[in-house]
Amino acid sequence: MSMIDRIRNRRDASRRARAIERALRSANSPAVRDEILTIAQRQMY
Repeated sequence: MSMIDRIRNRRDASRRARAIERALRSANSPAVRDEILTIAQRQMY
């Protein structure tokens, strides 16, 4: 894996983490938060 790929992957991971945080903050109910967390965990692999 090249250095560029590592930088890209790190940037993408940060972007995803910020999007997940935004979604969790805007979620109206605990059920929606649970769904977001479940989806986020699946996306990691």
